[in-house]
Amino acid sequence: MPRATLSEIKAKFETGDVPTGADYAQLIDTLAAQATELGTTGNNEETISGIENATTIDSFPAASWRMIKYLVSISKITGGANKFFATELTILIDGTSVNVSQYGIIDNDGDIGTVSVSKVGSNVTLVVTPNPAVTPITVRFARMGLKA
Repeated sequence: MPRATLSEIKAKFETGDVPTGADYAQLIDTLAAQATELGTTGNNEETISGIENATTIDSFPAASWRMIKYLVSISKITGGANKFFATELTILIDGTSVNVSQYGIIDNDGDIGTVSVSKVGSNVTLVVTPNPAVTPITVRFARMGLKA
């Protein structure tokens, strides 16, 4: 079955007619495709290339979220370099402060950059600061979280 948007499927079920077997099959196929893509499309995964200075790569309103988890990968593969860095961060927002646990840090060739989290006004920001000796770098990240 072809994949449909959720609004198309919703419209089919709201017409008052009894949904057909094909309607249910399309709903299942669409939801299965979206579950497979979780974390690989949309705003859940981003790539930012050409970073040469401290750069905010993501931010979110602190009041909207209780917990956020990031997977972050930094790479430098241009100019003959083969440098990679990866880390995980869990952020707990308690309404007034931001608590961060960074773990799972691994790299293959020393200092390529750092990742930091801070609260700036009413937003929480994720900042990557590259080592000036290896710029420009590319950052990829995925974010998932629980609402407040």
